[in-house]
Amino acid sequence: MNALDYRPKPPREYHQLSKAAQKRIEDYIIECATEAAKKQEEKDIRVVLELYIKMICYMLHDTERFGKKRLTRVLYNHKRMFTGQNRLVTRGEQLDYLNKRMAEIFGKDGFPSHIIDSILGEVEIIDAKEG
Repeated sequence: MNALDYRPKPPREYHQLSKAAQKRIEDYIIECATEAAKKQEEKDIRVVLELYIKMICYMLHDTERFGKKRLTRVLYNHKRMFTGQNRLVTRGEQLDYLNKRMAEIFGKDGFPSHIIDSILGEVEIIDAKEG
């Protein structure tokens, strides 16, 4: 038999593998699925944030008559603030920072959460596949 006649063995089926090999395959599948889920979640969050930013621009244009120049400034400021927020590692740090800023802006009554609650209570969640 020479080197040209060599044929590799066909791969074994899953049930023929050792328990350790099966466990490694299962762990790899779980790892891949987890990573895919995280990426999908990041994409979903990005879509929601993009929608939110566009709604803010529309609201500012419609109610406050912001034009292209002022809206562009708002977007750049949002980018600057969002980049700063990303330096705050935990969600708790972000919430503490934002709560302090809201207290400075809204005073002793604090952020008007009841308005947000009333808005979100009226919003119907539309599945992207439906809508």
